Amino acid sequence: MSFISLVLFLCSTQCFGQFYSARTNILGLVTGNLNAEFGMTLNKKYSLHLPVQYNPFIYSKSNNTKFQNLTVLPGVRYWLRESFRDPFVGFSLIASRYNIGNIWDKYRYDGWGLGAGLSFGWTYPMAPRWNFEWELGLAAFWANYDKSLCKTCGYKFDHERKVYLIPHKISVNLIYLF
Repeated sequence: MSFISLVLFLCSTQCFGQFYSARTNILGLVTGNLNAEFGMTLNKKYSLHLPVQYNPFIYSKSNNTKFQNLTVLPGVRYWLRESFRDPFVGFSLIASRYNIGNIWDKYRYDGWGLGAGLSFGWTYPMAPRWNFEWELGLAAFWANYDKSLCKTCGYKFDHERKVYLIPHKISVNLIYLF
């Protein structure tokens, strides 16, 4: 029996530790964005990811300050060493529905957008099933929105469609591997 085990051990070509991950962006939570991401290893160098973030909160009812959004960012990562360890380069798509008001200026932006982005990050193992990760990137985002004054918020005075180059995937993640 031990001879068969030894032969099987010596003839095996690959062994994967973790196939799936669940993570949350700590920076996103601090800013009020409820978020979760689920990942799956495709092979030693590639993984698929599906992050979702949601912010239903109005920060100030008196001046209608809010950063409400529902955003999905499906993507793929190429790991320079192996999945869920050390550096990676990512590509992701963006689909977002948002209602943002009184954050950068006195206007409210109510609309949706689509985009794509590239990112770079690094994952640090903390324990056999826990990782810490940072990620930063840049994306092209096509925004389609109505613009209105925050105090009246029902009066739309402009409709815009623009492409923006935006910071993307600014995250500090806590990851559970299983």
